Order: sequence, then structure tokens, then C-alpha cells
Amino acid sequence: MTNPLFEKIYALARAIPHGKVTTYGQLGAMVGLSDMRSVGDAMNACPDDVPWQRVINSRGTISLGGATGSKQRALLEEEGVVFDENGRVDFADVGWTPDAKWLEANGYKQPPPLAKEKKEKRDDGEQLSLF
Repeated sequence: MTNPLFEKIYALARAIPHGKVTTYGQLGAMVGLSDMRSVGDAMNACPDDVPWQRVINSRGTISLGGATGSKQRALLEEEGVVFDENGRVDFADVGWTPDAKWLEANGYKQPPPLAKEKKEKRDDGEQLSLF
């Protein structure tokens, strides 16, 4: 028996384009969840046709450790996703949020923005945080 909530999450994950990522929180917001652990549970149990590697945490890093985390990073790098020296992706470059009309037509909610606009460097030379 399939879990209808998991199936909605999987449908979204399948729509993430090659070379793009989204977060557990974004997927959760689109299906109307307040507890993002359910998205993690769904990704942990996903069928082979779900691109699980394209779902990362809100810090822009891979949550999984060990061999699975290394595999996730390798799969994303094969797709052209670039990680910085801290193991983070730039959501402004590789973040994915579906079109609002597509979301509505498929029974999903519009999530909050994935990445805030990049700020210019401050006068003291420090870069302002995206988050």
C-alpha cells in the first residue's frame, strides 16, 4: 500500500530538473507539512525513479553522512551542481521552485522563496549572508 503523502512528495522530487536542488523544507511547504521529518522519511523510503540526491537541507548542504552522503554529493556533482569550500550550494544558482501555476494545477502550495537575493558587499568588505 502506498502512502498518499509520500506519493505527492515523490511527484515533486521527480519534477526537480537535472542539475537543480531543493530542500526538505521546500518540499514540505509545497505539500502543506509543518514537520519536515516526513519529507526525510519519504526520501529515505523512495523508489528508484525518485532523484533523492536533489533534496538537501536548508543550509545548502548534504545532511547525510558517510558513504550515502558522499554518493549524494558525487551524483549532484555529476549533474553539474557546484559546492563551495564549506560544502554548500548556491541556491541562487541551482535552487529549484516550480512555477506557481504548475503548483496550483497539481494541488501544491507556493513555498517561501528558496534563496534571498544576493546582497552587495558591505563597505567593510564583508559579504552579507543569504540566510
